[in-house]
Amino acid sequence: MVKAKSNRKGKAIVKRRTAPQNLRQVFTDNTINLSLEDALEYVYAFKQSEGLRERTLSDHRNLFVYFIEWAAEFYPDVEQVNDVTSGVIRQYIIYLSEERVNKRTGELGLSPYTVNIRIRQLKTFFSVLHSEEIIDKNPMKGVKLLKVDEDKFTPLTEKEIDRLLKAPDVKEYAQFRDLCAIFLTLDTGIRVSELFSLEMADLDFKSRAIYLPGRKTKNRKPRVLPLSNQVLRLLMELITEVKANFETDYVFVSNFGEPYSPTSFRRRVHIYKTRAGIEKPLSAHSLRHQFCRDYILNGGDLFSLQRIAGHASISTTRKYIQFTTEDLQKQHAQYSPITKLRRKYRKS
Repeated sequence: MVKAKSNRKGKAIVKRRTAPQNLRQVFTDNTINLSLEDALEYVYAFKQSEGLRERTLSDHRNLFVYFIEWAAEFYPDVEQVNDVTSGVIRQYIIYLSEERVNKRTGELGLSPYTVNIRIRQLKTFFSVLHSEEIIDKNPMKGVKLLKVDEDKFTPLTEKEIDRLLKAPDVKEYAQFRDLCAIFLTLDTGIRVSELFSLEMADLDFKSRAIYLPGRKTKNRKPRVLPLSNQVLRLLMELITEVKANFETDYVFVSNFGEPYSPTSFRRRVHIYKTRAGIEKPLSAHSLRHQFCRDYILNGGDLFSLQRIAGHASISTTRKYIQFTTEDLQKQHAQYSPITKLRRKYRKS
């Protein structure tokens, strides 16, 4: 079985069965039937040449390592990429869906959402090999994503938001920092990865906005995030405290002055949720959902929300806006043409 070791940075390294083939030969001779490991190196180099970020490249590598490990255990005869068939891929999908242990729940079977991430990676992987004429047939052709139930978002009420904002103890730096992060997410819908990459130079207090450069955004496009006065004051207070205690350019840092980890923030949001007595599902990402929903309900338009949230497509923005029955009733009562006519007749 192929074993994936880790280097000091935690990136998976594949232990190859055979020595790697000469890369110059690999890139020029499309008749070579590459081993799975060498195919991984080929695709990695291909994607690297396209300018993908290191995190994305690492994800490509790690996800295909999982497939190599599975194939080594259940299909030991599948050693070259041309040995991989649609049937093998479908068996891998069944394994992921029904037999793979879910580390989060301890149950058998990964969620359809997680399985689809693996399928998309395989589609990308074999698409590159097929377009480069490394393989004759694409085994992912005809392989579809699993059907996934629509992600239902349960918004917090105003009282629940108020309790959440009162949960952190602002006398402690770490909890005050978390409070600022929660406020900022509810005010701008900023992504967690963007939130904790914020540097002081990204904030413009005069124009009351955050200017996110393309290197920090998901779609690599720069974005402007307007700030409310309350959040602006909180950020000014946080930055003053950070400057007084640490030598760093980052806005959100740990107790040791290091960049704050998104994983740590996600755990602490759960702690504040429990402390606030909120029984609804709540995560760092659902705070972004909350912003999108409330922005529209408070009178914002879909197109400005798309710009602020950083969605490439307006269809993505629409998915974030999920109204409860009570929301729809309130909107209908306010904007129904019949209601407007009745108000007009009452005035006359």
